[in-house]
Amino acid sequence: MGCGACTCPVTDPGDTVWVEDPGYRGAQTALTGGDLTVVPVPVDAEGLRTSASDWKDRPPRLVCTTPAHQYPTGAVLIASRRLDLIEKCRLHGAWIIEDDYDSEFRHSGEPLACMQGLTPGAPVFYVGTFSKTLFPSLRLGFLVLPEPLVDRAAPVVDELLRGGHRHEQLALAHFMESGQYSRHLSRMRRLYRRRRDALRTALAEHLDASHTVTGGDSGMHLTVQLPPDAPDQPLARAARRHRMAPRPLSQHSLLLDTTHNGLVLGYGNTPESAFAPGLRQLSDLIRDLA
Repeated sequence: MGCGACTCPVTDPGDTVWVEDPGYRGAQTALTGGDLTVVPVPVDAEGLRTSASDWKDRPPRLVCTTPAHQYPTGAVLIASRRLDLIEKCRLHGAWIIEDDYDSEFRHSGEPLACMQGLTPGAPVFYVGTFSKTLFPSLRLGFLVLPEPLVDRAAPVVDELLRGGHRHEQLALAHFMESGQYSRHLSRMRRLYRRRRDALRTALAEHLDASHTVTGGDSGMHLTVQLPPDAPDQPLARAARRHRMAPRPLSQHSLLLDTTHNGLVLGYGNTPESAFAPGLRQLSDLIRDLA
C-alpha cells in the first residue's frame, strides 16, 4: 500500500498490519484486499492491548486503531497506551492509522488529545469523515499525513481528487467557517447523550436476559454483552425479521473468542420511544432461542 507515483513505501505486499479485535470489519476487509497480513490484537476496557511478545514475535508495519471510540466495544484508548504505541511504532519503523471514529460525540469526561498531535512528529495517519457528524451520502472525509510524506503524497492526492465534490467541499468549508458546524455538533451531542441515557435506562428495565453494557462515553451505540445461551448471530437474524438491526458482536472478531457474544445497538437514528418495545421484543427472542 504505497503512494503510487510518489513512491511512498508505507507497506509492501505481505507486510503485517495489526487490527483491533473485535474491530471494524470494513478495515479488516480493505487491508486483506491490499495483500497485507492481518493480525488481530485484543481490545479491553482501556483500548488496544499490546504486549512485549507481540512486538517481538509479529512486529507490524502498520497499526490500525480507533482510539477515541473503539468500534464495536466503545472503549477509549487511555493516554499511557497511546504514548506507548507511538513510541513502539517509532522504534520499529511502523505507522499508525488513527481512525478518529466518533471523537466529536464525547459524552463523559474530558476528551483525550488525538494521537496525531500527542507528540511531535508522531508516525500517524489521521483519518476522519463527516458521515456521522452530517450524513453518510455527503461522502467527504479527510486525511492528515505525517509531515515527511506530505510532498511525496501530493501528486497522488491530485490524481485522486480530479475536482470531484468541489461544491460540497466549498459548502462544508463555509458551514464550518461560519460557526454553524460547531453549533450543529453541540446540538447533536445533547441529542445523542439523551438517547444514550434513555437506551441505558431501557436496557435496565426491559431486557430480561443477563447482560453487561459497555461503551457509551462517546459515539452513537452501546454494546450489550450476552451469555453463551443467547448466541448473538441467530439472535440478530431473528431481530431483523422484526425490523430491528442489531449487529452481532462475534462477527467483528477474528480471534473467534467465545467471550465476544452480544449485540451492538445503535441509537443515532432511533427515536427514544422505540427503545422499550424493541428491547421487550429482544427479550422474547432470547427466550425463544433458549
